[in-house]
Amino acid sequence: MKLFTIGDSISQGFRSLAAARTDQSYSTLIARVLRADPYRYPSWPHGGLPVDLELLMRRLESRYGSDIGGFEWTTVLQTINGVLDEAEDYYERGEGNEHRPYPSDDRFWHNTAFWGATVADAWQVTPAVCKQSILAAKNNQDEFLGPPNAAFYRTALKVLNPQLDPALDGISQLGWLEQHAQDKNEGVENLLLWLGANNALETVLRLRIQQTPNNPSNRPYRLGYFERKAFGWNLWHPNDFAEEYEQLLSEVERIMARNTQKNWRVFVGTVPEVTIAPVAKGVGETFKIDGSTYYKYYTYFPFEEEFALTTKYQLTTQEALHVDRCIHQYNDTIKSLVKAANARAGQQRFFVVDLCKALHDIAWKRNDGQPQYQYPSYFDFIYPKVDSKYYHADETGRLRQGGLASLDGVHPTAIGQGLIAWEILKVMRAAGVQVHGVPINPDALDWRAIFAGDSLYSSPIRIMKELYQHPRLAEMLVKLFDAWLE
Repeated sequence: MKLFTIGDSISQGFRSLAAARTDQSYSTLIARVLRADPYRYPSWPHGGLPVDLELLMRRLESRYGSDIGGFEWTTVLQTINGVLDEAEDYYERGEGNEHRPYPSDDRFWHNTAFWGATVADAWQVTPAVCKQSILAAKNNQDEFLGPPNAAFYRTALKVLNPQLDPALDGISQLGWLEQHAQDKNEGVENLLLWLGANNALETVLRLRIQQTPNNPSNRPYRLGYFERKAFGWNLWHPNDFAEEYEQLLSEVERIMARNTQKNWRVFVGTVPEVTIAPVAKGVGETFKIDGSTYYKYYTYFPFEEEFALTTKYQLTTQEALHVDRCIHQYNDTIKSLVKAANARAGQQRFFVVDLCKALHDIAWKRNDGQPQYQYPSYFDFIYPKVDSKYYHADETGRLRQGGLASLDGVHPTAIGQGLIAWEILKVMRAAGVQVHGVPINPDALDWRAIFAGDSLYSSPIRIMKELYQHPRLAEMLVKLFDAWLE
């Protein structure tokens, strides 16, 4: 097996708040450059889980054009509910429900990433856990403005056990890695390992911090899965993260040491600064701290400082800085653990891909509108240009800003996924990965196809201006977003 992936939402191809386009994820792009055939992954009908914001916005556009008129506002919620109902019907009661095997005969996927995964979920989330959680959330009635219930577990179930084989109900992401590594006919040649963002991401999704307690006798990963989830933590204390990640890397090291593929490599991604995500809009006074620009408050896009002051939706400068400093410590831990693993192996088997730095350098506001990132040469003369700001297109269908982050303001577009692939491929080339005896070439990415396949870029959404010019739609979506996170 040339390539195997363990990760979370970005690795899965999650975008615009849904697991939808694994075919456009960075790992799939890398598999094509590697000529890893087969490289199997699931697809997600009806926009995927939990809610496809792009599908929702395009439905609004198809009904109302680029403007929502006065009386039409009375029908907007019904239009939104129609999109949600289609997904709810399919994933709760239709062909995509928890009792129907995936329609192909695939027993496993080469990409085992699923959205929402924390570090410990790599071994704690199994199909059995998913089935238990889906059963507990069971509700066969339509919910107005509600996405499919237990959406996280429905996604993870079909990733980890697509044929719903009871014999595989105890298998996790690490369990699949072990099965493939010990396969006498293949083994695993290259492993992409990128986890840790969800140990901090909800701080910007919910705009509040619930930090783990840093209790040496009771680290979060030592708790049972459901016990750990009940606490509602969304930011791991660096010491809690360190022990959890050490457990992850120790298991990967153990599994890969028994790999039947002797010339194996593991590529480990660092944790991005979640506060640079455009969903968390910086408002108010700015401050230069640790060489980066921070804002007085962070609130949901597209609102301004007054919204942050008059609602619960805010993080302060100090809170955002605290989250970032925790993440910087996470990454110091990852680099230290990788170094120790290579020392034990007596050679370099693990390679750090510093995606935190790459995404920091891309960030528009964090760099005072002067991003330091060096894009591939293909980007030199593209028009319209892309950047990391929140997506916006005008009523004529012209892209005004953004293009790297999808409509949830967190996850990358197809173009953003391409840049992540490019960063990883550069490290793979330096690590000596070859394709048919030739060093792997990061510039083998088909950027023309990536841009053409990015629907937000190639077919901008004209109704986006309603989010900018009229707060009514934005406020409506924020309330729904808040409810969907509960």
